[in-house]
Amino acid sequence: MSTNGTRPTIVLDGENVAFTPGETVYEAATRHGKDIPTLCYDPRLEPFGGCRLCVVEVEGARAPVASCTAQCQAGMEVRTRSARVEVHRRTLMEMLASENREVDVDELTSLASQEMAELVDRYEARTGRFQGRKSGASRPDDPNPFIMRDYDNCISCYRCVRVCAEQEGDYAISVKGRGFDTQITVEFDGHLKESACTFCGQCVHTCPTGALGDLKALAHRDVPGETKKTRTVCPYCGVGVRWTSSPAATS
Repeated sequence: MSTNGTRPTIVLDGENVAFTPGETVYEAATRHGKDIPTLCYDPRLEPFGGCRLCVVEVEGARAPVASCTAQCQAGMEVRTRSARVEVHRRTLMEMLASENREVDVDELTSLASQEMAELVDRYEARTGRFQGRKSGASRPDDPNPFIMRDYDNCISCYRCVRVCAEQEGDYAISVKGRGFDTQITVEFDGHLKESACTFCGQCVHTCPTGALGDLKALAHRDVPGETKKTRTVCPYCGVGVRWTSSPAATS
């Protein structure tokens, strides 16, 4: 069966579910309560398919496909949690964990900073079997007072690059190099204040590893008492970017 009334359907983990034409497998699966992991996905951005954690098995396909980029087709049979897929995801998480200086970062770093650590723990990927060369180079020399650039924890998901371009239209952040030499940077490899960056904070709050951090929030790490986080809107410009700010600690 490939239709449900007037809506086409796919077979999702053995269940016939409807989808809207143009919807991706990831979108349909998420809407039907399936928990598909991803690190490069942000619902505000165009599908990228870079991290490959969201791969699923599709009947008839030779290899697992990225669910965030694959569009639903009527009659498609999809398995989101097969043993093959779960082994693939665990191996990817082991490789990502081995490449970074650290997996665990302070939750004050940014809104999404715990995504990497949560998936590493979910897949029990703290094995160390891929320990070796690291990628990324931090920029402690950047004197700006707002954004920490700790690229030793970067996994090249490009969410920061894409949100800067697709949401803000600033195109202040770019990528140079390939492989282990891949580096998130700005024009002429300089400082943020010398670039087109407006310090809106979108890049910080989409980063899933803490490679980019909110310096103002992190300043409260050692303040006694509980630091409360508040969802708010930045009044800096007319964009109205939503922030998770960290006001002074309370005792």
